[in-house]
Amino acid sequence: LLIVLGVGTLFYGLVTVTEVFVAGHLADLLVERRTLKAIEATSDHYIICGFGRVGRQVARDLRAAGARYVVIDALSENRELAAGVGVRFIEGKATEDEVLRAAGIMRARGVIACVDSDADNIFITLSARELRPDMAIVARAASEDSESKLLRAGATRVISPYKTSGTEMARLALNPQVSGVVDVAPEYRMEEIVVASGCAGEGQPIADVRGGAIIVGVRDASGQFQPQ
Repeated sequence: LLIVLGVGTLFYGLVTVTEVFVAGHLADLLVERRTLKAIEATSDHYIICGFGRVGRQVARDLRAAGARYVVIDALSENRELAAGVGVRFIEGKATEDEVLRAAGIMRARGVIACVDSDADNIFITLSARELRPDMAIVARAASEDSESKLLRAGATRVISPYKTSGTEMARLALNPQVSGVVDVAPEYRMEEIVVASGCAGEGQPIADVRGGAIIVGVRDASGQFQPQ
């Protein structure tokens, strides 16, 4: 009996090891390990929760701006899409604190909650706000009722794709020339230059802070906007 059990256990172990090599599980484990190490070395990045149509567009725009980002999504098919474009991807639910920590939320610059479910976006916002009270959180709302709930949950900004697209279409129809000023060329885009307390640009003239940018307006500490 001892010989039979020992030989059976040995053969079972050999079959399991062979299956790992043949089925490619070992390669997947190595890729996942390299991805986690790369994420651990990433800081000042954005965390995209959801890699659907909206999430993929967010990733494209962040990539075009030269920003670093990590994607969290629970669907395995989206992992293949992310791997095809070299995206750092974590397969899991962004509603879980451990998954957000694995994505480097304590070192991240902001969180973008754009999964298909408003309930999940609210929960992601709550979790992210609890872990990082000082972080910027942009959340997607499919329904108007969810906008106020996301703001109460701690979202910095709430975007409704349907409302935003309708507003943009009306703006383009009413003021096509004015709208063209913003999208004058692909190499130009509207951005913010934050001059925080203690940074090198504090107290310096605008010409010394702007670098290669064209300043169109300044918002002071009191919130007043001054066009340039």
